[in-house]
Amino acid sequence: MKQKFVVSYQLDYIHSVSVGIEAQDQAEALQLAEQAFNEAVIWDDSETMPLLSDDYYEAGDEAMVWECEPVEQYPEPDYSVQRLQQEQAAFRVCRGLIEAYQQGDGSGGSIAWEDLDQLLPLALEAVSKKSLES
Repeated sequence: MKQKFVVSYQLDYIHSVSVGIEAQDQAEALQLAEQAFNEAVIWDDSETMPLLSDDYYEAGDEAMVWECEPVEQYPEPDYSVQRLQQEQAAFRVCRGLIEAYQQGDGSGGSIAWEDLDQLLPLALEAVSKKSLES
């Protein structure tokens, strides 16, 4: 009989973020960046502080650390997975809209409701809604 396991691994990593800041000098630029970080707005990608990079890099030559835990049921996906699923749904909606507009352009400028209706469940998933009313 097969059992369920949650298998995880961990890697050391570096989170590297770069933003553009206009300031009188380096000290002011650093102060503004630190303030934005502390206020959790450094990732907002604004006109006054554009986000230039946000990436993760493995650090060191450490071996991966694996863990394996038996479980009765799998836990609900955490925020990181929910966010990834929302982003994937949003991209599918965007691709669907582009296709619907291309088909509409090819058929004299009219977009078929059926083409848009099929995108609604994906759009709701992308914004974490169950229905239009919620």
